[in-house]
Amino acid sequence: MANAPKKKVFYQIDEVCERLGLSLLDMSVLASEGKVRLCTAVPGVRVEEGHYEIAPDGSTTWIAAVESYVRGLVDLRPEDAWYVLRSGSQVIFWLAAEAGRYRRLISTSEDDRGYTVIREEVGVRHEELKRYVALEESLDDFGHGARAGGRGSQPHYDWDAARLEAFRRIYFEGVPESFGALIRHIQAWFARQGGRVPDESTLKRRLRDIWAVFGTEATQKAA
Repeated sequence: MANAPKKKVFYQIDEVCERLGLSLLDMSVLASEGKVRLCTAVPGVRVEEGHYEIAPDGSTTWIAAVESYVRGLVDLRPEDAWYVLRSGSQVIFWLAAEAGRYRRLISTSEDDRGYTVIREEVGVRHEELKRYVALEESLDDFGHGARAGGRGSQPHYDWDAARLEAFRRIYFEGVPESFGALIRHIQAWFARQGGRVPDESTLKRRLRDIWAVFGTEATQKAA
């Protein structure tokens, strides 16, 4: 089982992608689909909060409830998160809110319209990262268990034994020349056990923490 991420308040987007074994484009898609909620820190913005009603003709009525001064981490809407990651920056006028509600930035002057978010200041809260990691691992186990004979969410792969084999390979034979080589070694190990062989993306998620520790040695050898 993958180690739980070290607790921090906020993880920058590059660190999140590295931990999850995802590209920036992968993360952009997950964010745009609402599967991962991204956030950024603001020094202080005025926000109007309330709910909205949609009329039969499609027009929207915004019903304000409260105004507040917000600073610190704020969650981004999926569409804004997508543009920030793909374009490098995005001027936002809204913050993420619960279904049926809204959070809108209030302009205090003609020069104060929206807030510019840049990619380097976007990331994920600790609880959100932990939630996503747990979800991915439970989906892996559920899918593998179902294919193994409909036993619900019971895990199909012996991940503890696979990780032990990765450590055995590194300890007795040295660090493989690349992460891909380690993945192929574990795939071959699974094949020798006579069962199903996990796909490459699943193995990357399960072994990324091991490679994060020992992979630097392979890089030094290559240099």
